[in-house]
Amino acid sequence: MKLTRRRMLRTLCVPVLAPTVLTGWTWPGLTFAGLDESRSAYQRYLAIWNRYLSGDKVEDREAMALLEHPSSFVERKECYPTASAFGVFASCTPHRDVFFDFLNWGLRWLTAPDSPDKNLPPIHERGQLYSWQWSFWGRAALQLYEATGEMRFLTLLIGAAHNVMAARDDKHGVIDENQKRVVKSWGSVITFGGPKMRGTDITATGLIALPILQLANRLAARGESNEEVAALAEELIPSFDEHEQFYVDRPDLDAGYYRYAFIPSEVDPTNHVHAFGAGLVELYAFTKEARHLEKVRKILNFYRAAMVVDRDGAISSAYQQDVTFKKKQKSEYFWKMTVTAELPLALADKGLLVKEEEMIGIARTYADMVLAEPTGINAMTRRSDAPRSFDFRQPLTSQTPEWQSYVPMIAAGLFFVDWERRIGEKFLHYLLHYPHWFTNGLFSGGGAGVLGRAYSLRRGFQL
Repeated sequence: MKLTRRRMLRTLCVPVLAPTVLTGWTWPGLTFAGLDESRSAYQRYLAIWNRYLSGDKVEDREAMALLEHPSSFVERKECYPTASAFGVFASCTPHRDVFFDFLNWGLRWLTAPDSPDKNLPPIHERGQLYSWQWSFWGRAALQLYEATGEMRFLTLLIGAAHNVMAARDDKHGVIDENQKRVVKSWGSVITFGGPKMRGTDITATGLIALPILQLANRLAARGESNEEVAALAEELIPSFDEHEQFYVDRPDLDAGYYRYAFIPSEVDPTNHVHAFGAGLVELYAFTKEARHLEKVRKILNFYRAAMVVDRDGAISSAYQQDVTFKKKQKSEYFWKMTVTAELPLALADKGLLVKEEEMIGIARTYADMVLAEPTGINAMTRRSDAPRSFDFRQPLTSQTPEWQSYVPMIAAGLFFVDWERRIGEKFLHYLLHYPHWFTNGLFSGGGAGVLGRAYSLRRGFQL
C-alpha cells in the first residue's frame, strides 16, 4: 500500500495483531514483542464507546471507571439534561490509563522494527506515517508526562523516539529519488501532486522532529535535562539543513518561503512551511543558533504578507500562496490551518516574534468561522469563502470516510483557549450533543484529536 497524507488521515484504529516473539531481540527503542493487550484500558474504553453507539445500556459506574475525572460525568448529566449519556461520556477526559494503553500500542505498532502489521511500509518508508501520527502521538505522550509526572509516558516517548531516529534515510543508506542523494530525513513513496517517487520534504522533517525537540526543551525547562534525549535532539540539527535548496529569500518583503520539493515550480503549502518553521523554533530553543530564528522570522513575515484579516480581526491564509500576491486564493480548510497554527503556537510558547493580536485573530477564526454553528462545523476559515459544512444532525455516513476523518482535528482549537474561551465551550457542546461524529472518543483518524485531549488533561479543561 502506498501511503499519502490523505490515506494517513483516514487511518483508523485497527485491532491489535498477535505479537511476534523474537528470540534474543535487542533494540534501544520500543519493540512490539511481548505487548499484552489483555487488560487494556483503551480496549475497555472502546467497548463502552461502541455499546453507547449501538444503543446498548451502559451502567454509569462502568463509564465513569474509564474517566480521568469521574465527577465531571455526574455534573454534566445534571447540568446538560438534553445530552445523552453517550454525549456526557464522550465529553469527559478519558483516564490516563486509556491514553497510555492507546499510545503504548500505537507507538509500538507504528515505530517498532518488529511490528507484525504487514500493511505497514518498511521501517525506512514511513515518513508520512511518522509525520501524521508519530508527531501528534509523541507530543501527546509528552503532554501526559507533564500532566501526570508518570515515568511510563516519558519512557514510552523516548523509546519511540529511538525507533524514529533509527528509521531515518541516512541510517539505511536509501536514496531520496527527488534530490538524488541520501538525506538525513524520513522518506516515503509519495503519489500526490506529481510523479510517483520516493523522497522527503520539509513537512516530514518539521513534524517528525517536533516531539523530540519539544521533549528536550521541556525537560531542560523543568530542570530534568536528559543526556539520552539531548543526544537524539542533537542528531536532528543536520536534518533541517537538508532542504536549503528549496528555500527562496524575498528581500523585498524581508521574508522567505520554500518551494515544494516534488514540484519545485510551486510554492510549498502554508501548513507545510509552518510545520517546518515550528521545528525550527524548537531547534533554535535547543541550539540557541540565531540562524534558525532568523529563518523563522522570514517565514513568519511571508505568512503576514499573505494573511487576510477579517473585520473582527480573525486571521486566515491561503493553502498555497501566490508569490505575486495578485491572485485571490481560497482559505485553508480548518485541518490545514491546524498545522499552519503550529508555527505561531511554537513562537507564542517561547515568547518570540508573534503578536498577541495575531494569536487572538487565529483563535477567532476557530471560534467564529470553523465553530460558528451549534449544529456543525465549517471546513473553510474565511467569511468571504462559500461555507463547506459538516451538519452534525446528519449521520456520519453523510460525509465520505476521508471527510469524516478530518473532524477530530478541531480538537487542535483547544490550543487557543487562552485567547478565546468560547472554543472550549463550543467543543464541549459538540461532544455532548453529537458524540457519534468524534469516532472512538477522538482516538481515531489523525493524531491531532489525541494530542488535543492530552493537552486538555494537562491544562485541566476536562474535555
